[in-house]
Amino acid sequence: MSSLQTCFDKTTDGSQLSSFPEQDHGQASSHLAFGVPTAATQSLCLPSNVAIEPITPATVPSFRRLIGLLLPIRYPDKFFAESVAIATSSSLARVATWHEETPSVKRKRDEASSNLAAKPKDATSSQKTSSTPTSAQQKDALHTVVGGIQCRIEQLPFHPSQPTSSNTSDTLTETRSYCYIQTLALLSPYRSKGIAAALLEVIVTTVCREQCYEGTTSVYAHVWEENEVALQWYVRRGFQVSKEVLKGYYRRLKPDGARVVWRDLGVNDHLRTQSRGK
Repeated sequence: MSSLQTCFDKTTDGSQLSSFPEQDHGQASSHLAFGVPTAATQSLCLPSNVAIEPITPATVPSFRRLIGLLLPIRYPDKFFAESVAIATSSSLARVATWHEETPSVKRKRDEASSNLAAKPKDATSSQKTSSTPTSAQQKDALHTVVGGIQCRIEQLPFHPSQPTSSNTSDTLTETRSYCYIQTLALLSPYRSKGIAAALLEVIVTTVCREQCYEGTTSVYAHVWEENEVALQWYVRRGFQVSKEVLKGYYRRLKPDGARVVWRDLGVNDHLRTQSRGK
């Protein structure tokens, strides 16, 4: 058996999902650690208790554990230092957090609702606010990091869809900015809720909105050539897949190639960003 580490999930048809290979170049590689998108993931309407926010010193330990659990790569400390380097609206490192009441708060809410139901109708009007948790109770909630994405801006003299930079005929006369997806992961129980798609779109919106990323022309990632699940996930979100395979990209996999998936940022991306507001 090869040294490939594998993550499994159930697709809607019951088949097993996919393996996530280790990249060969000592840098943080891009991975997709979640399953086939269903109709629910096509919409960016997230559950009300899900928040997508920049990674902060408070959430980076949970993000680190998440990546270590789902992806077969030991990311260096520098990678996680970069996660919190820009903990503002311009951050390209985001986590999805799931907010849930603790059992004690839920029990108090249920008890308040039961008490209201037991009172006569003429007495309930003055008691309506009792079922609403206080500010202290609202703080007493579980905030679980369930997914995350981290990207970086790269300056390249060639389009990332080209398998190597040695194709001089495709070399640009000047470097251009590209957004590289280093990692993207989501815990299995929280899939099919649109969270992974929302993480990706937050990055696209940030790149289009923030002046510091002006001139960035594309978003791209590397995907193992045999990982059809990941390739199709990107295609459903407007990405193109390179026809050529970057051979030798992975050290421990056979075949050892990677395909580049990319999405050029166009007028529609910028218009959607403007419509969402700052």
